[in-house]
Amino acid sequence: MNEPLLPDAFAELAPFADWALEPERARIEKKAASSMEEIRAFYDAMMLRMDEVLAYLDDDFGGDLPTAAHRLYLMSLSLVEVATLVELYKRRESIHACDPLRFVPQR
Repeated sequence: MNEPLLPDAFAELAPFADWALEPERARIEKKAASSMEEIRAFYDAMMLRMDEVLAYLDDDFGGDLPTAAHRLYLMSLSLVEVATLVELYKRRESIHACDPLRFVPQR
């Protein structure tokens, strides 16, 4: 039997599982490639359940999360990436910020 995409309690968030990305750069690229409508749909769906998501993840935080819970965790990190677009700028681009793809990780 296959493991569920997300924990059963959060199954309705499965259409947004493509936001479960590692590393941070992948989340930034997803945000840059998504329309404001896609970002808003993801944001709205996650925010409706965010208190529950955080409570669920808090139970196992610091330990090894099951794969489905880890995806939910990564989705919460993506929510952080898009929150300023939705809450502050209210549009896809901002005249007050530089292109996030300009930042390149150094190794």
